[in-house]
Parts: sequence; C-alpha cells; structure tokens
Amino acid sequence: MRDDPDPATSGGRAEVSGYVRAPTTPSSTGLTSTHLAAHLAAHPDGSLLVGDNRTARLPSGKVTGKGLVQGEQISALTFAADGSRLAAGDLTGRVALWDGELSDRTGILRNVFPAPLGGEPEAVSALAVSPDGATLAVGGATGTLQLWDITTQQPLGGPLTTPGEPVDTLAFSPDSGTLYTGSAHVPLQRYAVHPEQAVIQVCARAGKGAGLSREQWRRYVPGVAYRSVCAR
Repeated sequence: MRDDPDPATSGGRAEVSGYVRAPTTPSSTGLTSTHLAAHLAAHPDGSLLVGDNRTARLPSGKVTGKGLVQGEQISALTFAADGSRLAAGDLTGRVALWDGELSDRTGILRNVFPAPLGGEPEAVSALAVSPDGATLAVGGATGTLQLWDITTQQPLGGPLTTPGEPVDTLAFSPDSGTLYTGSAHVPLQRYAVHPEQAVIQVCARAGKGAGLSREQWRRYVPGVAYRSVCAR
C-alpha cells in the first residue's frame, strides 16, 4: 500500500506527469490540457490511459471516445494490478467490468448500492481489484463499502461497516487478505476480507468456544455442513 495516492488512479482532477501538460507546452505524446479528465487510470504497462469515457493510446496520444458505463458520467476507475481488467463506476451506482484492452465489456454490476424506494442512487466513489483478481471492492459517496466476486459478479455478503464518510480511496494488501479504505475526516480503516482471516478475528473477539449453535447454523447457513468455527 502506498502512502501517497497515485494521481493516475485516485479520484479528483489530476494531471499525469509526462502525458498531460499545459497547452503551451505540448508533451511528447501529443496530449494537452484539453484531454484532462476528472478521473484517470493508467494501464500498468503504460500503453493506455483511460479517462471519463475516453481512452488515449500511449505514447502516440491518440484519443478515442469510449462509453464505459452505458453513457453515464464516470466517477471512479481502476485497473487490476496485472492489467487484465478495468473497472469503471458511475454516478448512478453502476460498475462496468472490461478486459484490460477495453475491447470487451465483461459485465455490469447494476445494484451495487441498492437505494431505498424513491431514494437517490449512491455514486461510486472508489474502486479496487484485489491482487489475486478475485474480488472487487466498491466504495460509495455516502460511505457504503461492498465487496463483489468478480467471477460470479455477485456481492460477497452485505455491506461492510464504515464510519459513514464518503470512501475516497481503496487498496488491497499484496496477499488480497486485507482491504484498506481512506476518507477525508476519519483515520485509515482496515478490514480482514479473506475468509480465514475474518474467522480468526471474529473468534478472537468472541472468545474460545464461541460460535453458532447447530440450530443457529441451520437457520443462517442452510445447506452447508455444520462446523465449530471457533474451536481452534
């Protein structure tokens, strides 16, 4: 995890050194300030820069329009660490998944933050793909934090508990087992998201011998063989 946010992947208006410069000083790529976007993500191999429904091939700087999430305004972008996938979120709370070259959209997560009936949708404010490529973390503008299984495109449990501040940044640990979140007015939050790590933390808090009874297990975990998760 980096202490300073990467300007190519963090939220907010950004300039990418070497790729975006003032119009009076053209860069070697041909990009100028007219190509600035509120949200930018750079492919890990440096061949592609993605902005708000636009892409730029590097080093040529050729810019092409690209509707990333059904034409809506983009609010967050991130590449997987190996460059195999791009996730793009919008102001309506939807997330689109693309292959790393943006040649194929592999899915749309439409109900990332289910809103109350008649309520305003929560915008996606931050995204992160786990290093193992299995999990997508989605942060919201009103503090919702949800994990998604990338393969099945289904949520992993319910939203994680947060302080309620807008989620500004997200990052996974190198082993994909821990998720870090950053907000403007609260300390850095850390979540154990690997199942085994989560069990260890829960059992440590609950004490040895704690866990679900067989009756509770049948009620809350139907179809799965019973086991005493805190017996160790």
